Amino acid sequence: MTLLQARISHWAFWEDRDDHAVLKSGTSGHIAVPIDDMNNANLARSLKPAWRRRLDLYGRAAAEVLGHTIRDGDNPHIVFASRHGNIDRTLKLLHQVATNETLSPADFSMSVHNALVGVASINWSITQSHTAISAGNDSLIAALTETLCQLTSEDGPVILCYVDLPLPDIYQDQDPNDISGTALAIRFDQPTATDGKMFWFDPIPDHDPAPMPHRQARAIAACLGASSKTGLHLPGKTGGWIMQSND
Repeated sequence: MTLLQARISHWAFWEDRDDHAVLKSGTSGHIAVPIDDMNNANLARSLKPAWRRRLDLYGRAAAEVLGHTIRDGDNPHIVFASRHGNIDRTLKLLHQVATNETLSPADFSMSVHNALVGVASINWSITQSHTAISAGNDSLIAALTETLCQLTSEDGPVILCYVDLPLPDIYQDQDPNDISGTALAIRFDQPTATDGKMFWFDPIPDHDPAPMPHRQARAIAACLGASSKTGLHLPGKTGGWIMQSND
């Protein structure tokens, strides 16, 4: 695989770590001051109220970062990724089935893996295609690979959106000790675009086990907010990337 290039003009990263929820964002020429107290009540204010009410923390965190990468009149492709999707809603549905309760229509519709992208498409009038990915610990890396591949074959921007929350208590032993709620969105534009910081993406071999995606999302956000050109290694079980600024 050859070296790939892309411009990144907008990005946003939300993390809820140790009950401290912070939003970081930036553009090609400006890094915004981090915003504290970005809890469920303060997220996704850019959504229309009717749609915002349908979303829980999972959906609002994703919508918040996505909103920072969408421009007025935009029509981007979206690559959405999550390890487990909205597993809280899925567990509610399983409990309702096990106890012979009527399934909640809202939980049923919003538990679909790409439900958030559907809400975003309606809210921001996006008609372009989207892709939904779930690939275990490779979910973020797989989404990055898909985004770069789409950028080589599609016109216009491609937005990567990744989100995951800690697993519910019943599955808590499957999460690492440093797990955090994480949402990341990055707007990728063609190398010929006039706006955005140029990055190189160099493929690297497989790495097993793959690093946890919440750590990789944190590292990508730190890279996007830094002024250095130090390359960032993003390994995955099925291949990975070195990400490096070229500006």
